[in-house]
Amino acid sequence: MAAAVAFAHLLLFLVLVSPAACYSASPPYRCDWCPRRSTASLLPPDAADATLTGAACGYGGLAAAADLADGGFHIAAVSAGFFRRGRACSACYQLRCRGRSACAKDGVKVVVVADVPETNSTGRGGRFMLNKEAFAALTTARGGGQLASLVDAAVDVDFRKIPCAYKGKNLAVRVEETSSRDKGHLAVRFLYQGGQTDIVAVEVARAEIPRATIQSAAAPSPATWQYMTRREGSPGVWHTSRVPAGPLRLRLVVTAGSGGKWLRTEGVVLPAEWQAGAVYDTGLRVTDVAASTCGGASCSASGDDDEEE
Repeated sequence: MAAAVAFAHLLLFLVLVSPAACYSASPPYRCDWCPRRSTASLLPPDAADATLTGAACGYGGLAAAADLADGGFHIAAVSAGFFRRGRACSACYQLRCRGRSACAKDGVKVVVVADVPETNSTGRGGRFMLNKEAFAALTTARGGGQLASLVDAAVDVDFRKIPCAYKGKNLAVRVEETSSRDKGHLAVRFLYQGGQTDIVAVEVARAEIPRATIQSAAAPSPATWQYMTRREGSPGVWHTSRVPAGPLRLRLVVTAGSGGKWLRTEGVVLPAEWQAGAVYDTGLRVTDVAASTCGGASCSASGDDDEEE
């Protein structure tokens, strides 16, 4: 009898941990699915490479954008209204079909790298445009012929914001082409923003280079931080017209659905001879995820469903 009971317990254990039993489990994301209607469409083959170059979000190049995220992410473009002039850059979403029979059970995970024009059919929830790899992962259309027949089709999807996971990438800062050291103007955007966060404040200061040969008991002079503001018409870009001369460091406030915290870089991030168009490593890793109550973070790029531009 004892042997029979032990065997029954073993069978129960195998059932509970079997791949079939685990397949239906969803990833433990804290944000719920957005109630707004949205669609996912396949980009025409001749437009996919041109649209998903990542230029709108500063990544520059389809190959670089395709290698952005870990964990089975794909790249995607979103409708201009959802893109919110850059607020959605680098945001990660999970999409799943409302009509489950035609699509993969767990849908697809995407990272936003570009925007596409609005259409009359674009709902307030937004429109996701996918390349063939992402669309094939979302749907059960695996063959080239099937995909070609779906170029003009739009699939109704649910979506939610999820944490981003990048391949060994720190948070990086890209200096925009409009920047000028001579004029004291600096404009930057952030790349590889991990976790499930929004950057809501940015400041810049001159980075003091330590001099090991000088012995002094005096405390170093405090940094004079200069705040940066979002560029009008392009909220993904932070700028200031009073950038200090010399090497620079940064500090920023990130939020994850509620509250916020300062992150401060150590040492020099931008060298004294920083260049427009260059990308610099901040040395920071952002991994925070949204609090248990996500609010609008699952439905909009800005984290505020009710905010209108």
